[in-house]
Amino acid sequence: MTTYDVIVIGAGVAGLAAARRLHDAGRNVLVCEARDRIGGRVWSDASDPTCAIELGAEYIHGDDVSTWQFVRQLGLATTIAGRWDGRRIWHNAQLQHAVALFATDASLPALTTIEEQISAYAGPDISFAQWLDDNEYQGLARHLADIRLAHSAATTPELASIYAMQADILQGEHLGGNDHHIVGGYAPIVTALAQSLSIRFQCVVTAIRDDGDQCRVTLADGAVLTAKRVIVTIPLALLKIGSIAFDPPLPAAKVQAIRQIDMHGGIKIALRFRDRFWDDTASFFSLVDPAPVWWTAAPGAPYLMGFFTGPRAAHIGAVTDPLATCLDLLTTVFGDVVREQLVGWRMINWSVDPWSLGAYSSVPVGAHGLRPALAAPHGRVHFAGEATAVDGHSASVHGAISSGWRAVAEIETAHD
Repeated sequence: MTTYDVIVIGAGVAGLAAARRLHDAGRNVLVCEARDRIGGRVWSDASDPTCAIELGAEYIHGDDVSTWQFVRQLGLATTIAGRWDGRRIWHNAQLQHAVALFATDASLPALTTIEEQISAYAGPDISFAQWLDDNEYQGLARHLADIRLAHSAATTPELASIYAMQADILQGEHLGGNDHHIVGGYAPIVTALAQSLSIRFQCVVTAIRDDGDQCRVTLADGAVLTAKRVIVTIPLALLKIGSIAFDPPLPAAKVQAIRQIDMHGGIKIALRFRDRFWDDTASFFSLVDPAPVWWTAAPGAPYLMGFFTGPRAAHIGAVTDPLATCLDLLTTVFGDVVREQLVGWRMINWSVDPWSLGAYSSVPVGAHGLRPALAAPHGRVHFAGEATAVDGHSASVHGAISSGWRAVAEIETAHD
């Protein structure tokens, strides 16, 4: 029986980034992936040769994050999506340019500095909803704040910890604030990370036993693999349901972190039209419930992407006809051209995907500071994935990549 140097569980970007670095360092590495594809919650649909559609993670959030290393190495092109100057807002039965609306509505300009306001907060940990109340965010301003900082973090204002928001902002502020699309999508990066790696697909891990000098990894078919060390990169939701049994059991601090850090649902809907009928300079559309969050897939591409998390995802996922629900709202905004131009659509419900069971992690009130415990190694078993990012970059591709590198660093400094 082969004893690997490292077995990596999960071929999402965290697992691939870790395995890539280990492989390049000459380690004997095996990646076990439950799906029949690589990428995890990064999933590019290239069926339309004119525009790759991201069914999972889509943006690079920041101007100097780890993802850029691969963008530059591979010579990939990117475009910037303007967070406010590219935003169109549905208000008073009109689709209005955010900048123009901010000039006429005195309650809105504060949104452009909301991160700075949160950074300056010095009180006890409270919910984002309470913070919005205390700072008199109401009506449209409150709705936009929810979309911008809670919904996009796959949580709700009522649940989100203001301490966790503040820490993420302060830790990440030096990286810059733009959102970027990769022309052609994330697929080239995922493919490059996986090149030459040994990956077993439909390989479901059910148990890990740390014997002190090596680990035994049990698969769903009863097979047992051995390795000196293991890196677990499965999503937090799978840790919550105990999809992998650990022996020895996980320590109390890690169990507490798994229980208390949240992971809520997420749905993406891609709508393809014959032609674009929206403003070519628009990046984001902030509409109303039940489907308030939309953006353009790429400049010039005839696609609108809908993204819904938490209760909104639960609602869209539960309605009998989610397409009709979305089209009704978009028709109110754009008119009958929506139905006349629609030529295709696709919906991915990450909430029911058996190997994700949600979008990505978020921190509720009272759970701030638990990510280091989630990330900490347990004997010869190490942990990576966006939920374990301790540098303010959870819920992102670059956070997942960095977490994989961090797990490798732990292994490289360990004394076997």
